[in-house]
Amino acid sequence: MSDYLIQAGETSIEATSITNGVAIHNISVDVIRMTRTTTGTGTTEVPVVLVNDMPCHIKWKSGGEKILFNKETHYLDAILRCRKPAGVTILKTDKISYLGEIYEIVDMNDFNNLGTLLVMAINKVT
Repeated sequence: MSDYLIQAGETSIEATSITNGVAIHNISVDVIRMTRTTTGTGTTEVPVVLVNDMPCHIKWKSGGEKILFNKETHYLDAILRCRKPAGVTILKTDKISYLGEIYEIVDMNDFNNLGTLLVMAINKVT
C-alpha cells in the first residue's frame, strides 16, 4: 500500500490499512439481560451481557420531558438509536449500560419496520 503516504514535515508515514465508514454513532453501550438462577438459597438474578460495545447514537432530553404509555408516566432521559444486532433479540425488559450507569428501556420500536434500526427511549435506574 505504498500509494497512501502521509507527509508531516520531513516525516513520511505509510498507511497500512483503510477502513471506510460513516461515523454516525457517537457512543457504545452494553445490553444486559437479567437472568434468574435457582440456587440452594433461593432464586437470584444474574446480569448477563447480551451485546457488548453496541455502537449507538444518543440524544439526551431535558429533565422536564416525559412520555405517557398505557397510563403510566415514565420520565425520559434519552433517545437511543442503534443498528439491530444480527441474531440478537433485544427486549423491553433488558437494561442498557453506559459509562457505568444502568438505564431501563421505556419504549422500543423498529424504525420504518425494516428490521435494521432500533429506536429506544431510556430512563436512568435510580
